[in-house]
Amino acid sequence: MVKKRRPADVFDMRRMLALEPLALAAIASAALLVPGPSTATAQPPPGQDRFAPDAFLDPAARDLYTIAYDEWDAAGANVLRYTSRIEQRVAAGLRTPLRDRVFYHSETSVRSFWQRDRRSVNQVLGSRSEYPGRNFAIREAERSGVLYWLQEFPFDEPFAPGSDQLFIGADREAAPFQPRDDSFWLAHPLGQSADTLYRFQSGDTTSVTLPDGRQLVTVRLDVLPREIDPRRISGSLWIEPGSGALVRGLYRLSRPVNLLQDLPEAREEEANDGPLPGFLKPITFEMRLIVVDYSLWDFKAWLPRAMHLEGEMAVGIFKWPVRMDAKYTIEAVTLQDETGAEVEEEPLFGDPLTEINFATRAEAMAFIAQLLSEDGETIYQAVSPDSLGYRRSRWIAPRDRRVIEQSPHIPPPIWEYDPGLPSDEQIEGFVRHLSELPIPPLLEAQWDFDWGWGGRDMLRYNRVEALAVGGGVERSLHGSYRLSAAGYFGVADLTPKVRLDLERSTVLRRLKLGAYHELRPTEAESGYLAFGNSLDAFLFGRDNGEYYYATGADLTWRPPAIATQSFQARLYAERQSAAETNTNFALSRAFNRKWDFRPNVAADEVDEAGAELRLSPWWGNDPVGARLGLELFGRGAVWRAAGVEGTERYGQASATVRTVVPVQGQGWRQVRLGIEAAGGHTWGEAPVQRSWFLGAGGTLRGYPASTLSGLSFLRGRVELARTYEFVGASVF
Repeated sequence: MVKKRRPADVFDMRRMLALEPLALAAIASAALLVPGPSTATAQPPPGQDRFAPDAFLDPAARDLYTIAYDEWDAAGANVLRYTSRIEQRVAAGLRTPLRDRVFYHSETSVRSFWQRDRRSVNQVLGSRSEYPGRNFAIREAERSGVLYWLQEFPFDEPFAPGSDQLFIGADREAAPFQPRDDSFWLAHPLGQSADTLYRFQSGDTTSVTLPDGRQLVTVRLDVLPREIDPRRISGSLWIEPGSGALVRGLYRLSRPVNLLQDLPEAREEEANDGPLPGFLKPITFEMRLIVVDYSLWDFKAWLPRAMHLEGEMAVGIFKWPVRMDAKYTIEAVTLQDETGAEVEEEPLFGDPLTEINFATRAEAMAFIAQLLSEDGETIYQAVSPDSLGYRRSRWIAPRDRRVIEQSPHIPPPIWEYDPGLPSDEQIEGFVRHLSELPIPPLLEAQWDFDWGWGGRDMLRYNRVEALAVGGGVERSLHGSYRLSAAGYFGVADLTPKVRLDLERSTVLRRLKLGAYHELRPTEAESGYLAFGNSLDAFLFGRDNGEYYYATGADLTWRPPAIATQSFQARLYAERQSAAETNTNFALSRAFNRKWDFRPNVAADEVDEAGAELRLSPWWGNDPVGARLGLELFGRGAVWRAAGVEGTERYGQASATVRTVVPVQGQGWRQVRLGIEAAGGHTWGEAPVQRSWFLGAGGTLRGYPASTLSGLSFLRGRVELARTYEFVGASVF
């Protein structure tokens, strides 16, 4: 029936559907950007300072912060309802020595109808996900009565105007801006008492002239933590000085979150269940950057425009980089006037609008689905609440589920450029800006000690040391510096090894100065002293490394730990000496008295100084598409044999090309062709330990370790593989 008043549960659907989509835009995921409670405070009496006296490094910062602080909760409060097309992209991978292997990616597109104090309604436009085991997950979801496409849908609720956009990790009911002993908290720079946790400094002013002649001005406000703390962010806010509205937020955590140190629940769980093995520690989460952009709707309301997030979850030796972005295309907005009364709107075309009351919500949802189906291209139906699981929003989806995965509205994967979202060049610019911010001081530091089973790579087994037990200690120093020391003792060679490092780590690079006496494999990046080869040597007697002792110092330059390890440069000066095979025990050979490990390389005793450079770029991020990788290595050194006058010089270079091409099939069930070709050469006279060693899975699959060695090599491999979700088979 027709009513003069506007019922709270009915949307002005006809006007919303009449609008054509505007330019694409984005906002941070609702799973990460959690609304915070009100932090508005009463105005202090005249003469009383509202903020800490040392919170501002210049007067402009005080003025800008004050207006942003006062208007923080009011931002977007005049929005009664809005309609937006929302596109979201997510990708997660596993970081390996050569490249990041993407194992999950998802792209979604919805149209959300948001109304204050009501559940939002989401129209599904399209969704696509790829990950191993998806077919099994679909069958399990269907058996449980939950729609498979909705279960893997990463989007839940649209942005709520008037809520906070920067805060991460708080309950809706908690007081997130105050320290708490029983949970992890994050301090918002505009939250109550944030002036005691941060200092603020004004930056550049940006002015944009719009086509109608009006100007939009923003001023940068740098947010500087008073100390390094995972609960505090470091970054910049771009604020419109007239209204105090946030136009852009760019930030990262001032240091990674260590779950076992920073989360009381994790510490309690470890205490109850016992210590984790060393290869699963530490458990950390690091945020490389978050950038959130907002736009001014009709010069009346600030609403989300674009967002990009990059981070990494690490569990010991396993690292999972995560990237996410999203964009909002605002299609319609309804505001209220200064008195709180709703602004009357005229229809854009056709007859005057009428409003309808429905007896039940299901009836209203069916009516909305009917309206959305009127264009005739796609027939929509309301999703039953019983199929929604934990989700609060109401959903309307195509009746034909195949339309969801074949929709033209699905955005491209996150590794492809999408207009309206930050490009790779812009993201690198954001990272450089974060690197230029002052490093906060470290007011409290502690020694971290691990050893044996509880330490990372502190137990190893090889034919030189047999079982070697290690221990390590680390301490954070001023700013971005960290001091670490580690030592090992092998029960077979009875030789202590030790390494001392001083590392400076920023968002752009890692520089490490080290001094050492250690056992080293001839291929430094091979992992022969890590868990996998140690287990193989202990159980089956297959030790694939060649080893020598090295005593000296080095300086290493690498990407930050959170980034893909695509290059490494090293300067070194060291004495090298031979290491002998000192054990003949392997578990599977325990009762074979005639068996012994193969001999180790008879390394020359030399003093050597040189430089190394390793580059490993990759192209192609699609886990089921074609990929190409290149690994380049070069070394130049001068050396002399112990007790011999005169020096020798040599240079080495190698190149490896790898490519994978899908031949047949789709998704994770494919036939793939892999090709690898490599070659290397040595110029001049080099010590024997600088030879190229070929054999075992890393170089010559199917051949024993060190089957061939020499000063030059050329090799190739062709492999045909059939993948089945989690497993595969190959011939080569």
